Amino acid sequence: MANVSVGEKAPAFELTDHQVQPWNLSGQLEAGPVMLVFYRGDWCPYCNGQLVGFARQSEEFERRGTQVAAISVDPMENSTEMVGKLMLPFPLLSDPRGGLTKRYGLWNEEENVAVPAIVVVDRSGEIRYLYTGTDVADRPGNEDVFAALDDLEDVASLAPRDPEILVTPAEANEDSVRPDKPPMPLEDLVPYYRGAFFATEVFKKRFGGWGRRGKDALEEADRYQAMVKTYDAALRETIEAHRRS
Repeated sequence: MANVSVGEKAPAFELTDHQVQPWNLSGQLEAGPVMLVFYRGDWCPYCNGQLVGFARQSEEFERRGTQVAAISVDPMENSTEMVGKLMLPFPLLSDPRGGLTKRYGLWNEEENVAVPAIVVVDRSGEIRYLYTGTDVADRPGNEDVFAALDDLEDVASLAPRDPEILVTPAEANEDSVRPDKPPMPLEDLVPYYRGAFFATEVFKKRFGGWGRRGKDALEEADRYQAMVKTYDAALRETIEAHRRS
């Protein structure tokens, strides 16, 4: 369970981004609300899909005046490659030993990675939306995220706070607890989602024969498939953009 909750002040921090620049939550909040995306790593297909999905809808975040930043234990070198691969317009921040992720209560002890989560912080530093995944594929739909951002009120920014968690550039590339798994290549993601979608189709046919018991399962399968289709579309758009560049 997360150590933070909606209505509380978000713990202040400063991490290093993929361009070896400091990224300070208090400083960023002076410009507008922030959405923090805690993800497992560059090897996770669902993390790749979620981030590229947000990237291809970056104008929706801009229209709402919201800054996006994503956090993992990946070192800066991995993050830099991830930004280029997925054409991400927002920074990836290194939390190499999970200190910040643990402070937020979003740590997976078994795998030494973040639990998939989204934290929306308004300009006053208050957490206004929190979604914590129950498994690797449990992510909110983009429409749910945008609805949460639409509910944000225009509040005054909080006075700058000293960071509780501080990771310097030197620390960001040292002693990472990142799992020893290869990054997932861009060309492997589309077939991965195609296979996941059709596997779900098989189970939906089974659920349909369960009567009332299958109703909830069918709804969850529909939700999963909608997520997969969103990721697939964003990935295909990204692959086409790479071809044109």
